[in-house]
Amino acid sequence: MAPREGSLLLLLLLFGAALEVAEPGVPETTEGPQCPSPCACALDDSTDELSVFCTSRNLTRLPAGLPTDTRALWLDGNNLSCVPAAAFRNLSGLGFLNLQGSGLARLEPQALLGLRGLAHLHLGRNQLRSLAPGTFAHTPGLASLGLGNNLLGRLDEGLFQGLADLWDLNLGRNALAVLPDTAFRGLGSLRELVLAGNRLAYLQPALFCGLAELRELDLSRNALRGLKANVFPQLPRLQKLYLNHNQLGAVAPGAFLGMRALRWLDLSYNRVASLQEDTFSGLLGLRVLRLAHNALGGLRPRTFRDLHLLQELRLSHNRLQLLPERAFEGLGRLEVLALDHCQVQEVQAGAFLGLLNVAVMNLSGNCLRGLPEQPFQGLGRLHSLHLEDSCLGRLRRLTLAGLSGLRRLFLRGGGIVAVDEHSLLGLGELQELDLTANLLTHLPAGLFQGLGKLEYLLLARNRLVELPADALAPLHHTFWLDVSHNRLRALPAGQLGRLRFLSLSNNSLQGFMPPPGLERLWLPGNPWHCGCGLHALWALAQLHPGVVPRFVRAAEGEDGQPPAYAYNNITCAGPPSVAGLDLRDLSDAHFAHC
Repeated sequence: MAPREGSLLLLLLLFGAALEVAEPGVPETTEGPQCPSPCACALDDSTDELSVFCTSRNLTRLPAGLPTDTRALWLDGNNLSCVPAAAFRNLSGLGFLNLQGSGLARLEPQALLGLRGLAHLHLGRNQLRSLAPGTFAHTPGLASLGLGNNLLGRLDEGLFQGLADLWDLNLGRNALAVLPDTAFRGLGSLRELVLAGNRLAYLQPALFCGLAELRELDLSRNALRGLKANVFPQLPRLQKLYLNHNQLGAVAPGAFLGMRALRWLDLSYNRVASLQEDTFSGLLGLRVLRLAHNALGGLRPRTFRDLHLLQELRLSHNRLQLLPERAFEGLGRLEVLALDHCQVQEVQAGAFLGLLNVAVMNLSGNCLRGLPEQPFQGLGRLHSLHLEDSCLGRLRRLTLAGLSGLRRLFLRGGGIVAVDEHSLLGLGELQELDLTANLLTHLPAGLFQGLGKLEYLLLARNRLVELPADALAPLHHTFWLDVSHNRLRALPAGQLGRLRFLSLSNNSLQGFMPPPGLERLWLPGNPWHCGCGLHALWALAQLHPGVVPRFVRAAEGEDGQPPAYAYNNITCAGPPSVAGLDLRDLSDAHFAHC
């Protein structure tokens, strides 16, 4: 079991036992020494181990009279400021010690004297500026050591000497700018090292020497400007490497050579301007590569040639402009490709050749006016295609050819003024089509032919004046239709019978015959003529008010806030006798002559 998993299991066991504890300061009912005030104690029935909880008790010094057989001690959230020498000398059996967030500014060199069996030590969220060499010499059994969120500006040589069993070391969110070559010497069992959120600008070749068992290294949110070729190959078993949120402008060729075990590489939020043919050489086992938010000006052929097992590639928010032929050659197992907001203006024919297993592709936020014919040919397993805000202008007949497995197509805000009648031909598996916020004034009569599996059709915020008479007839499984914020004056009769959710808000409708089976109707913003033509709608609202509620959820709440609601008015524009009233407030007598 990894150290982090072991720690979590221990915490759960301790908290589970704590649920049976009496009020703080009250001795437990089991036989043994009394619990020191103001702490609470719990004895685990299965292991017979004692845990003492002194969390957030405003302690300024360690509590007196701690039982000598204490196995786990929680002192987090206090105001201790300093841990004196030999503070725990009577707790030789202590295995877990939590001092997080206790205002510690100083840890005396002999503070941990006598804790040879201590396995987990948490010193995070304090104000420690330095630690003397030998501080951990008395805790040779440490498996996890948390020093994150302190003010450490340096690590003295030999600080971690003797911690041969350490698995997890967290030094994140400190003020470390330089690390000695031997900072981690002797930590041969280390599996996880966190250095995120420091001020490191340089990694010397000898820094990670000897960490042959390291599996995860987090160097994110530092000030690294470049990567040399001889830093990481000393980590043959490393599986995850986080280098995001640095200032990397270049990656040396072969920087990752020999890292066959690496599965996850995050280089996002840097300043990388170019990738060489051998930038990723040797990463034969890589599954996830993140390069979003850099300054990449293009993709060279064969850049990804060694990444045969890659499943996710994120290149969002770069400056690619052009996707050349065979840009992703070698990525036959890729499943997710993110190219959104990359300033792409041209996609050459064959740009996506070889991507036989891509399931999700995001090209939104580009200006794709220069798409070739059949740009997605060969992507038969693609099930989600994002083309939002992509300046498409017109959806042509062969633009989507070859996407026989597509299930979700997002064209929102694409600047589309027209769609060719057969532009969706061959998309028989499509389940969701989003054409929201375009410039469509009409739809071809046969546009939806063959889309018998379509469930969601979103046409809101266009300029549609009408829907062709038989346009919706092929949509046998569509249950959600949104045509709000258009200019519709009427709806095709007899084609809405399968719908369960229908939004007609903000159109120019005066009448409407509700089909059976509706579960929710959105109707505000229309000039309704509340005569006999709306009698059926009035009856529906009386019998099933939940279908046409007066208030509908407009947006989900954020940060724990309740969701926002909007009025779902059916305001009568005529006849004059009821103008301004809501249809649902009219009486039976108003429709007596119908």
